[in-house]
Order: sequence, then structure tokens, then C-alpha cells
Amino acid sequence: MNKLRVLFCSDHPDALSGYSVQTKLIALGIKDHCDLALLATFGLHGSIQDWNGIPLFPGGADAFSNDVIGKAAKRWNADVIITLKDALVFRPETFNGFRWIPMCPIDHDPSTPQVIERVRQSYRPIAYAPHGFRALRLAGLDPLYAPHAYDPQVYHPMDRTEARKLFNIPNDIFVIGTCAVNRGGLPSRKAWVENLEAFALFARDKPNVRYFVHTDLADDTYEAGVQLRPIMAQLGILDKVLFCDQDRYRYGNGFPPEYMRAYYNALDVYNGVSNGEGFGIPVLEAQACGVPVITGDWCAHEDLNFAGWKVAKHEAHHFFDQQQGYVFIPNPQAIARCMAQAYDMESCDG
Repeated sequence: MNKLRVLFCSDHPDALSGYSVQTKLIALGIKDHCDLALLATFGLHGSIQDWNGIPLFPGGADAFSNDVIGKAAKRWNADVIITLKDALVFRPETFNGFRWIPMCPIDHDPSTPQVIERVRQSYRPIAYAPHGFRALRLAGLDPLYAPHAYDPQVYHPMDRTEARKLFNIPNDIFVIGTCAVNRGGLPSRKAWVENLEAFALFARDKPNVRYFVHTDLADDTYEAGVQLRPIMAQLGILDKVLFCDQDRYRYGNGFPPEYMRAYYNALDVYNGVSNGEGFGIPVLEAQACGVPVITGDWCAHEDLNFAGWKVAKHEAHHFFDQQQGYVFIPNPQAIARCMAQAYDMESCDG
């Protein structure tokens, strides 16, 4: 019996983005069960490469490779094309003659009409969070379910003292962390303003606390990112905020998984509150490292917070955003309360 021929389209598996991590895990997991080729919508141009014995097609001139996906699928003689990106970035005509299976995030509640309409034009969608599965079913679709994952060989608990040595963080400091992109203007999808305001409320009478933000501070408003330093300065917390190497974050070779494992293990609590998540891999990775988390109780995170604290829906403003859908803008006081509960628990344990 011939194996299914699959073209899987997402970021280059070694590009170190969230999509890259999932592409690597998925590709290595399914490559023995189908005839698999990859296409890098980000991270490769110019030539076909070999990646762990799997053909890797380059991206095209279009930002999401709509101009070359069909050509690569034809060359690979694909039976199906699986995409791992927001469904709206792909044009339905890209997949003419092929079965399109979008693995797509649903980060609004309910899903936006545009996303549902685009997914209706696919062969069959795959949801990778319970919220997305429920939202697609509610819209009358029949999705498959394949949750995102983490690599337990990488993300697991380690000695906190050893982890903190990498960042020169003393053991007597209480550290909150957030690892999230900073792009797209206001309101920030990752609730950067609200999270910084929350930390300011929490930290005002606590000299031994720090907020370790793993993101682009957007000093030059790159990718319409929120300029975070002026906000930190205005809130009076600039001296209590730690941040990653900015040049390495944007222009270097990125931060390998072993670095990120140390980052999570250096924290006392991970703060992943945002306006809405399709999944939110860092929340899973942090918990795999034994670190409790703070999230909102909406979208993907209502099902992915296994150990920690949640900001309730009634503690957030239901906001209609530019994508023509509803998200939740959290109340900074509610986030600050969760931070305080984590701090009090750590003080009792310590």
C-alpha cells in the first residue's frame, strides 16, 4: 500500500520560532508514516535542501509562500498539503488541485467569521488546542485534533541555582518571567502594557522582585512593536526589569532550547496572560520545567493552565479588535493579584 504523500508548510524546523519547534517535532514524529516533504514559509530561500533525510523546499517571494506552495506540491506529487500558520495568511487558490489541511490557531472567542470562512474552503482543518476544536465544531466544521507538544528531553526541571547562574540572578530574588513576541501595535495581543502595569502594582513595596521579559523591546518600533522601555520608565519599574540580549534576539542565531530551559527554571512563576492564544507554547514549556504559570481563563489557556493561577473572564474587558473578533484585555489588578499569590506561596515554601 502506497504511503500518503504530504507537503508540510511552516517555518524552517531549525529557525527557533514557535512554529519551527512544532514543525521539527511533527516532522520527526510522522516521517516514518508517510512520504513527507517540508516547505519553509520562513527561513529558507533559493534551493531545495535535505533536512534529516526529508526534502525541504524553499519559500517564495510572497511572505507566506502562496506563490510556490502549489509548485512544490506538484513537484512532490503531494496528496495533501498541511499548513501550520494562521489560516488567513493563505489564499485558497494556492491549493487548487490539492487537499488543503490547515493546522490553524483560534485565538478569538468566538472565532472570527473570516477565519471560519477561510477554513470552510479547506479539505479538513486540524485544531491544536481544545478551545480551537470547540470553536470549529461550534461553527459546524468537523476538525481533527492534534495538540501542540514540547520535547521532554529539553524541557524538564533543573536546579534553580544553576539556572540562575547563567543570568546572574541571586537566589533571594523573586522572578516573574514572560516570553512573548512584541509586534502589531496596540492593543498588544500579548497584553504587554497590562502585564507591565500589573507588575508595577505588585512590585511597588517589594525590592526583591524582578520581571524577566524575553522579548524585543522595540526601541525602534520594529514590526510595530510597543516601545516597552518608556512604559517601564513611566511606571517606575525599569530598574526591576531584566531582559534578554536584544541584538541576539533579533539578529543573532536566536536562543537554543537549552538556553530557554534555563530561562524557565530560573523563574519563580511564568506570566502568560494575553488577549487571546491559539496555543501559547511557553506556558506548556514552563510547566514542564516545574514552574507554575499565570494565564487568562479564555481561549487556549483555559485548558492549558495545569498548575498556577488564572485571571477570570469577568476580570477582563471583552474587546472587538481589528481582526473583527472578540479578545479579552485583562485587568492589571487581577494579574497583580495572581503575582502576589505566587509570591506569598513562594515565601511560605521558602
